[in-house]
Amino acid sequence: MTDEGAASNPGRVPPRPGSEGVPHEVFHDVYRRSKALWVTGRPQPAVLTAIERGWFHEGPLFDAGCGTGENAIAIAQADPTLEILAMDAVPEAVRAAAGAARAAGVEDRIRFEIADLRTDGPPSEHGCVLDAGVMHVFSDADRPGYLKVVHDALRPGGAAIFIVFSTEEIRPGGPRRLEREELVSAIQEAGLRVESIEKSRYETLGHEGGARSWLVRAFRAPMPVEAADSR
Repeated sequence: MTDEGAASNPGRVPPRPGSEGVPHEVFHDVYRRSKALWVTGRPQPAVLTAIERGWFHEGPLFDAGCGTGENAIAIAQADPTLEILAMDAVPEAVRAAAGAARAAGVEDRIRFEIADLRTDGPPSEHGCVLDAGVMHVFSDADRPGYLKVVHDALRPGGAAIFIVFSTEEIRPGGPRRLEREELVSAIQEAGLRVESIEKSRYETLGHEGGARSWLVRAFRAPMPVEAADSR
């Protein structure tokens, strides 16, 4: 999701972030001062794959860390009945996303909001959450809070889709990389059951052919029968 050098070290690639994650202020600086390397003007190919597989049919959809909105717009265009809530911490990104949604004619079905997803998120009313390159920017300290936001945004039985940089991506630039085992463990510790994990690509302006990534689909546990019957 990020290349720190785009904000503070143009022309020099900084070391990849580790357990400390990407400083939150980097994203604000990048959107204010330059074009972010993860803003390609297109939806992520992995998101298009998920659309083709019907992974977003159960709405409403929560796009966590929506950036400039390309993924949310593509999903809205693919399913005219789907309602979408898209959140990002950076006001400049949210404003750009809202403008792009208006230009695409889907502004009536996507609600854009500004929120720090390390601590703030929507209620448990969503059938699906999309994380297209967000989880891998957080520090070890912030990641559990973010994943709790994702978990709590889903209603029982809802699905979360993650696209996360893999340790197989050895080229410089970009966020931290995650081993398969670390990724699965973090998601499952948040109360989500990983149904599938596969190799994928995350498209950026700095990784020809896309950065090697994971595409994960996980589910919040369904409500127990006895609890559902008592409602």
